[in-house]
Amino acid sequence: MSKEILEISVMVDEKFDVSFNLVNGFFGFILKVFGK
Repeated sequence: MSKEILEISVMVDEKFDVSFNLVNGFFGFILKVFGK
């Protein structure tokens, strides 16, 4: 039981990390464009 919950939380963490990196990269790109 607890092992399954741990696996699910790890999956969610990885998905969150990926989406967070995408958002960071996206805003970094916008800042670069408007920074020029």
